[in-house]
Amino acid sequence: MTRARSGLVDDERGGVERWVVWLVAVAVVVGLVGSVVYLDDELRRDSPGADFSVSFDAEAGSVTVEHAGGDVISDRTTERLAVVVRDSSAGTSAEVVWVGDSPGATKRGVGYPVAPGDSLTVDDPSVDSNGDGNYLDAERSVGFYLEPGDSVRVVWTGSMRGTERTVTLANATLE
Repeated sequence: MTRARSGLVDDERGGVERWVVWLVAVAVVVGLVGSVVYLDDELRRDSPGADFSVSFDAEAGSVTVEHAGGDVISDRTTERLAVVVRDSSAGTSAEVVWVGDSPGATKRGVGYPVAPGDSLTVDDPSVDSNGDGNYLDAERSVGFYLEPGDSVRVVWTGSMRGTERTVTLANATLE
């Protein structure tokens, strides 16, 4: 009788071990399916669903663009995120690269990812806002004076579905 009982205990333990293995396998499959669903959702979109706010400080001669919510801009799908400022009086534009894949595109510690709350400040050469004798006080600069009526666009270039696209994520006119 002892032998039969020992076999019964071994069978129960084997059953428990099989259930544990089965549960771990199910958890792994569910995790993989969740990842595929997330990736599939990202691949179906043509560009990130990110919101940006633009604020103009006329006294400082600067524009601040802030990631105000939505998708994080990552290096996985992004080739370049730029701020394009158009001088309305001269009809010229300047592109300031926020982050990008090309060498030298990211400066002064600004890089991927660009997440909600991150910002980039661009100034013009008309105001020395901190009084240090250098009129270029922000992270980046344009070569013309920023004035009401100038426009600002946030432009994303990248690939979320295998083909490169350039999409304007935000538009603003300075007031």
